[in-house]
Amino acid sequence: MSTLTPPKPDTVTAAPSRVTLRGPVRVLLRVHRRSLWGAGALLAAMTAVLVAAALRADRLVADFANSGCTRSGSDRACFQPTRDYADSMLEVSRIPDYASLALILLPAVFGAFVAGPLIAREWENGTFRLSWTQSVSPVQWLTARLAAPAVLIVSGTVALTAVLAWVRPRAGAEYPTAWYEWFSFTASGTIPAANALLALALGALIGLVLRRTVPAMASTVVAYGVVTVALYNTRELLWPGRTDVHTLFRSHGHPRDAWTVDLGFLTDTGDRLPAGTCASFPTPRECLSELGATRQFTEYHPASHYWPLQLVETGILLALAALAVFAAFRVLRRLHG
Repeated sequence: MSTLTPPKPDTVTAAPSRVTLRGPVRVLLRVHRRSLWGAGALLAAMTAVLVAAALRADRLVADFANSGCTRSGSDRACFQPTRDYADSMLEVSRIPDYASLALILLPAVFGAFVAGPLIAREWENGTFRLSWTQSVSPVQWLTARLAAPAVLIVSGTVALTAVLAWVRPRAGAEYPTAWYEWFSFTASGTIPAANALLALALGALIGLVLRRTVPAMASTVVAYGVVTVALYNTRELLWPGRTDVHTLFRSHGHPRDAWTVDLGFLTDTGDRLPAGTCASFPTPRECLSELGATRQFTEYHPASHYWPLQLVETGILLALAALAVFAAFRVLRRLHG
């Protein structure tokens, strides 16, 4: 008789719940394992190239130091070794720059993958119905397509960002990159991971809205590019800068590693004139005097503003990602009825 006793209700409901939460992720990883292995191989290759660049830079610096030459020396015997060293270090210093550019562009590729193969293609082929009839709800179906790529891609992005931060000062020992340069700033700190999450969220939303593979992939790339360019053009406004005011034709007083945002002239009334004012006149001082310019100004961000700018931009990216995810689930609810 005990074999005919029905199981307890909580046992019946709990087991399918555990299965359906893991099932979509397992199926997703199995179906797209080649693409995932390819992405992992790409990140591993980039890491290997970066580490090799750092090791080569260390070796070049050590060999040049052992030669007894200096870059500022005037010894004829050191001319060719110094030139070879400078050329080699310049070549090595470009590798982190290329890696930074790749780290900025990769989220667009990942977002397009989510928009196309993971979501839009299933709508085109109708395979999403098969998943929904196998004890997988639409919410779980979409959650799997967001959570699994997010964990894998963000983990890889964080690791690559850390490696790049370790390599850059070594590879750029002779040709350092300013902290505020577009590619170095965008590919450092917390922004790369936030970019990855935003691209994935945009891919999910656009894939559900368009439900056509190629248009969804292209639109995701464009949307990610628009956000990236918009933030780059407004980055200086994300945190209050500092202003240095000094007398005409005197050197400014802000730090050398500061990010100069704007500069020009100030009149007696406080109006600002562009830096190029009167530049074409034979006597710029007299021209400026006629315009009432009495001082110069420089607006800048010191290096200490790196993390405030990073965190504000990261917050914007995460907020946009959250909005995109919310909108994606709303669209899914409307499509499912």
